[in-house]
Amino acid sequence: MPRRLVSLIRHAPGAPRGAEPSLEANAYAVTQDVDLVVVLLEDAVRLAVADGETPPRRIGDAPFPPAAAAHDLRALLESGIRVVAHQPAMARQGIGPEDLLAGIDVVGDDDVASAIADAEGVLTW
Repeated sequence: MPRRLVSLIRHAPGAPRGAEPSLEANAYAVTQDVDLVVVLLEDAVRLAVADGETPPRRIGDAPFPPAAAAHDLRALLESGIRVVAHQPAMARQGIGPEDLLAGIDVVGDDDVASAIADAEGVLTW
């Protein structure tokens, strides 16, 4: 079983749900001897915003509440899992480092590429 994993999360939830399933799936690293880095890319960087919510969604005329990711991310961080947000994606979303949950690192393309190269396995969401 790979022990050094990178989990690439590209998209914030687009369907109504109370939690982000890709974050929940990464929680297994807490109970296993796994060195995990969670990389938030594209619009998934919104999951790292300190208010912890993605924008509300609508399906037809029905509004659905936003998904709250802050709880899941804080639990991962408190468990020692490294969470990073991709700076170019943050810039495209208008998110600054000061907007992020405490403990989330901001990284560039080279850092993401290095994490992938060093990993024994890569999960994509």
